[in-house]
Amino acid sequence: MLVVNSLIFVIIKVLFLFKWSLVIYILISFLTQFGIVNPYHSIIRLIQNSLAQIHEPILNYLRRYIPIFGNLDLTPLFVFFFILFLENILQKSIN
Repeated sequence: MLVVNSLIFVIIKVLFLFKWSLVIYILISFLTQFGIVNPYHSIIRLIQNSLAQIHEPILNYLRRYIPIFGNLDLTPLFVFFFILFLENILQKSIN
């Protein structure tokens, strides 16, 4: 049981990191889209490309099934809430 709880704890932490890296990815995307941050700055480009390699495979897969409303892509929002749901379920399974 200790091994299972440890494994669930690690999964929760990975989901936590994935969730907040998704938030950073969305914020950088918005800031570059609205011209607040220079998208050609090397550090911004490095962060955005690194996070895109992590998140875009999942987001692109889900974009096939989740419609885009006008110019608003709700896929990251669905992924964020799904991660919250998973974290909640896993947290309850430990206790």
